[in-house]
Amino acid sequence: MNCIIVDDDEMIRLDLEEKINQTMTLNLIGSCSNAMEASNLVMTKNVDLIFLDVMMPGMTGLEFIKTLSASRPELIMITSNKEFAAEAFDYDVTDFLVKPVSYERFLKAVSKAKRNFDKKGTTINTIDDHIFIKVASRFIKLELNNIQYIEALADYVTIYTATDKYTIHSTMKGIENTLPGNDFARVHNSYIVRLDKIAAIEDNSITVNKTTIPVSRNKFKPLMQRLKLI
Repeated sequence: MNCIIVDDDEMIRLDLEEKINQTMTLNLIGSCSNAMEASNLVMTKNVDLIFLDVMMPGMTGLEFIKTLSASRPELIMITSNKEFAAEAFDYDVTDFLVKPVSYERFLKAVSKAKRNFDKKGTTINTIDDHIFIKVASRFIKLELNNIQYIEALADYVTIYTATDKYTIHSTMKGIENTLPGNDFARVHNSYIVRLDKIAAIEDNSITVNKTTIPVSRNKFKPLMQRLKLI
């Protein structure tokens, strides 16, 4: 799992970095001192797990959680105050660790996150500018530039191109983590779109390949910030 650390305490970050480097199932891709740094990483990298401090200046860990999409990474909260545990679990976090964190307790939390992560497995493999999707018993090469949008259908997703559509067994979380974040955006719990395929924007919806796609209220502003508006 690709993971990041978000904690304003440098000593805590160094301790977690050491624990992560000793854990075969984890790959550290960022260590942040505040939530704004973490937000930039989540938007541009494939982040599967966040070790998140509760109390930080500027934006707290719980406030940061509210900015994440429904398909957010696994979250392991870390704090020196046990009193925050109950509130943290209201946000459906993976686990809650109290400082100082032992390696044994750390591994227990990571194992829980890994089980959750494995349940979100995908039938997609990404290679630079294309993906291979598993349809029936074979893998089909699909150029990323040809993808128009992706729609969720219970335990399946349908990938639409200008001329075809492919329904595969996967989750939106798995798809979102696989596709490059610079080119694609989750605009709704049920939709991912390729940004350069958006033809029009009106009210709380966009048009892609003559199809009207709803945009969630909390995703509309971030989407507008990513588009070239004049």
